[in-house]
Amino acid sequence: MAVRLPGVSDPACDLDPDFAAHALTETGRAFWSDPGSHAVGRADPRGARRIIAAKAFEGLRRDGHTTPSNEVTERIAEAFSLHRDQHMRLEPGAEAMLIQLRDANYRLALLTNGAGPPQRAKIERFGLASHFDHIQIEGEVGVGKPHPAAFRRVFAALGVDPPEVCVVGDSLDWDIRPAKALGCFTIRYAPEADEAVGRGSSDADVVAPTLVGLATVVGNLGSHPGRLNRADHGSPRAD
Repeated sequence: MAVRLPGVSDPACDLDPDFAAHALTETGRAFWSDPGSHAVGRADPRGARRIIAAKAFEGLRRDGHTTPSNEVTERIAEAFSLHRDQHMRLEPGAEAMLIQLRDANYRLALLTNGAGPPQRAKIERFGLASHFDHIQIEGEVGVGKPHPAAFRRVFAALGVDPPEVCVVGDSLDWDIRPAKALGCFTIRYAPEADEAVGRGSSDADVVAPTLVGLATVVGNLGSHPGRLNRADHGSPRAD
């Protein structure tokens, strides 16, 4: 059986597609878990996928498997990039939540890692710019999450201090912990959250498995003076 993606095949390769997919997934996980590789991948996602594909098949060849040619390997990586871009969608309810928060007079900032051009293209594609008072992209300013300087740059742009800020993110390491260390109130968006999420002093103040719950929590912060200064009320869920 040949490895196949839309428009990609190698008749000389009989590697099972599921086996190849497993190798690509594991290699990708190792690549993105390494800080140095992660930085390279954020700057050039398509290049990162070519590196991951090449390393995955190189490992399989060392184990005695027949693998696609170098040309086909690059085409597999590019086909995945195109497939990912074509199927990228906003999370259902995301735009409505942004509108709700803007209508409630919250000032919103978007802090994202990655290279400038692809991130700007996504922002333009989904019409997000008008929802934010400040948009900050790692590749455009030279610093990104989880570095404190990235967060402080956002605070300065909005003219606020950390205790006045609610940081929402889906990553404990990249969003929640660095923001909480600076004194921000934090909400982790975790659609697959289980009971273990949120435990420990370095975890989010609130875990929101849904965007509706997230918007409710943020919307209620303004009616609780001093709420953003609290860091001792545990990690409740906002369903």
